[in-house]
Amino acid sequence: MNIEGSNLCIGCMKPLGQTGRCSFCGMKQEDYNPIPRCLLPGTRLADRYILGKVLGEGSFGITYIGWDSRLQIPVAIKEYFPSEMVSRDVICGHGNKVYLYENAKKNHYEEDIKKFLNEAKCLSKFNEVEGIVSVLDFFYENETAYIVMQFIDGGSVKEYIKKNGKMDGKKVLNAMRPVLLALEKVHRTGIVHRDISPDNIMIRKDGSLVLIDFGAARMRNIDNTKTMTVLFKRGFSPEEQYRYKGRWGAYTDVYSISATMYYMLTGEAPTDSVIRALGDDMPSLLNMKELEISTKQKKAVMKGMAVNAKNRWQSIRELYDAMYEEEKNITSGSGRRRGIARIAGAAVLGTAITIGCLHAGTKDEKREPVIAVETPVVTPEATKTPKKEILMTNVTGKTMAEAEKSGEASSISHGNKNIRTLRKKEWSFHRMFRRENGSAQARNWY
Repeated sequence: MNIEGSNLCIGCMKPLGQTGRCSFCGMKQEDYNPIPRCLLPGTRLADRYILGKVLGEGSFGITYIGWDSRLQIPVAIKEYFPSEMVSRDVICGHGNKVYLYENAKKNHYEEDIKKFLNEAKCLSKFNEVEGIVSVLDFFYENETAYIVMQFIDGGSVKEYIKKNGKMDGKKVLNAMRPVLLALEKVHRTGIVHRDISPDNIMIRKDGSLVLIDFGAARMRNIDNTKTMTVLFKRGFSPEEQYRYKGRWGAYTDVYSISATMYYMLTGEAPTDSVIRALGDDMPSLLNMKELEISTKQKKAVMKGMAVNAKNRWQSIRELYDAMYEEEKNITSGSGRRRGIARIAGAAVLGTAITIGCLHAGTKDEKREPVIAVETPVVTPEATKTPKKEILMTNVTGKTMAEAEKSGEASSISHGNKNIRTLRKKEWSFHRMFRRENGSAQARNWY
């Protein structure tokens, strides 16, 4: 396909040679035969985007690869196309505009288009969030609406599992972490994805995962008990999505993403939720000892797939905490140990400093700065420690001679060092503390 003087592949938007077969994605251009309702390669939208082949179709839309002629980058373009309400035939020359079926209500369709774009606006706030596809643009055209998204150069989780089999447990946990955190942020805005499945999670070349296709997303704050379009994917949709008046919420996505993790861990699609509702004989992760995840993590995934929504995690945050609780405990435990070590180290250093001395001098030298010098004892270990000087201000109003005469300053040994005693700013507190405890304790001064 020639775009502004460049011959690009309609499958990946990379330079195409003279053979007609792409050396990057392997697609033979002449073999592409789109169905009549899909826009043809070369179609220009918004006087900026040039379409390539269809990447995928769903109940609510068609996704194309495209070329942004302004930024000179490949993009993914989602066209709002609810197949039960609209149609189109570009092959027979009826143009690119969609038309409503006779029984479809125009006002409902127009409301849905507005919701489609409003949700795109909400999602555009998360462009910098790892684990979720970035929304770059949205606009009206051809009696419908379009969302322009970041193009993910890679395949879907479904394609990966079909080709390579199940994934390593630790790899699944690491890869799903940013997706779960991103989905939690989306839920905070009131949006529920409703279409999470292995074919809507992409794997980049570096192995990271990205959640795509929010075309079926709906806002939670509307009346979700009213009759809605039934949308489900066998094995990955909870039973409430099979019903016209099923209640749905964040727990709906919890089921789907848990089912996706089950698929990634086992290489097998879960049993349909409606079949499980009649009699659940789906193999449990708890019985799969070969999986490299803990029993708690297996339980977390299985609870996320509970048929009854009330028995599931009610939010992605609950699922996330259950999945990664052990890692958090290990991290916080080591953090506490590091904290104790830091405190102990500070106490030792503080003791070395506070068991110090006043700078020696005559009566005429009152209120001069105090210099405490740590002089290492000459031993093989001590010679490795450089001399340190700590400058402090004399606020006591006493000379070293006066302090020594009153018994409030002395030279002592601490560890492998000879240290002359320093005073704290509050000299009276220092004296009281030394008298009651017999030695200077740094922890009471920090």
